[in-house]
Amino acid sequence: MERPNTSGFSLFELLITLAIVAILASITAPSYTGLVAKSRRADAMAALAEIQLAQERWRAAHPEYAKSLSDLGWPSADSHEGFYELRIVEAGAGDYLVLAQPVGPQQVDVCKTFASRASGPVYRFGYAGPSCWQR
Repeated sequence: MERPNTSGFSLFELLITLAIVAILASITAPSYTGLVAKSRRADAMAALAEIQLAQERWRAAHPEYAKSLSDLGWPSADSHEGFYELRIVEAGAGDYLVLAQPVGPQQVDVCKTFASRASGPVYRFGYAGPSCWQR
């Protein structure tokens, strides 16, 4: 009895295809997660810029910078998209320090904590460096 001539894939061809797909997925997955983490950094930068503007408005009417986010009218300690927790560490008549610490899925980002003062971003003391502030 002869076997009919049927078209289709052999098991070997199917296994090679699956191996190629697995290799491509293993190459692109880390790259994708890095790009997602980088895009989420904009949440911290935007929040810190808004806090900086709010601090300058506050300072125009008061003898020193605001010591809490609630003084600035900030609704909660979370950034707008919720990937960072914000807090004012120190505030005085001449300067302040505000931090944006990653929470949730953003904690795996290599940049970690973003910091800003009245003069702009803080790159020292283990905070996010200049390359992290680039978009």
